[in-house]
Amino acid sequence: MRLKPVVSVVGLAALAACQGGSDIEELKKGQKDILAKLDGLDKAVQQVKAGAPAARPQMPDPNKVYAIPVSDSPVRGPKAAKVTIVEFSDFQ
Repeated sequence: MRLKPVVSVVGLAALAACQGGSDIEELKKGQKDILAKLDGLDKAVQQVKAGAPAARPQMPDPNKVYAIPVSDSPVRGPKAAKVTIVEFSDFQ
């Protein structure tokens, strides 16, 4: 009579070991998926690095003279001044 409990304990242990193996296989599959994604990301980064450098935005020409019409705006000083300073403000 003592054999039945021992056999059932051994059977349960064997069953648990079989189920644990599938968990390990799932972890291995997940790890392979993650490594494949990381490899793809690494290749994408390398392609971006190898591509053409980003174009720099054009800087304004410091020697260009910009004409700003002041028309009916309030002014201080002579109308024929060589330099005009325009101030904009919003009082909201």
